Amino acid sequence: MQQPYIRPCSRRRRSQKGSEIMEFALLSILLVPTFLMMFVTGMNLIRSIKATHIARDLGHMYIQGADFSLYGTQRIAQRLAVGMGLDIGAGFTGNNWNNSSNGGRGTVILSQITYVGDPTCAPILAAGQVCTNYQRYVFSQRIVFGKGSLRSSNFGTPSATISSRGVVQNRETDAGAQVQNFTGVFPTTLGDGQFAYLAEVYFGSPDLTVSALSGNGVYARAFY
Repeated sequence: MQQPYIRPCSRRRRSQKGSEIMEFALLSILLVPTFLMMFVTGMNLIRSIKATHIARDLGHMYIQGADFSLYGTQRIAQRLAVGMGLDIGAGFTGNNWNNSSNGGRGTVILSQITYVGDPTCAPILAAGQVCTNYQRYVFSQRIVFGKGSLRSSNFGTPSATISSRGVVQNRETDAGAQVQNFTGVFPTTLGDGQFAYLAEVYFGSPDLTVSALSGNGVYARAFY
């Protein structure tokens, strides 16, 4: 049996025109920021993984004796961090432990840390001096290059005198050589005369800032 033809209501169709566009616009208010956040977070995750590899490689070179106070060695670090925006300037001669006034969006902080115990303090006390940093962790070397204003070390900045090769002077008697927040972070306890090597890197992400969504930088560190 043939069904009777029912003419659609033209008035109802005219009243619904454009409703899909309105629905999509309202949904986009939620979807667009979500997609942007996923993109920014994903790109930062990729950079965080790369920063971890860079910190590990630099720390491994550092403990093997690489002298990062030399421009040539810093150039190697720059090549390891290709694509991350590490700028080490036009160059310098000799040794420079603090090549941190450059542009770019990356900074590298290398630290050698030791523990001041009885054997180290004994001759100081015998000479009638005060072993200020007795039973404390201190910096024995600090080297910084890149754009130092981006970030400082999680373990403090030595205020003691530092040589051109980054060697911290008077680390047994100068309180400015003390390391902060080290106990419980390093996986083992250092004895007197033992050393730990620390590589810290930070890379900013200004290119991932979209409107109110900020592309936060990535930080990584490696102990040896």
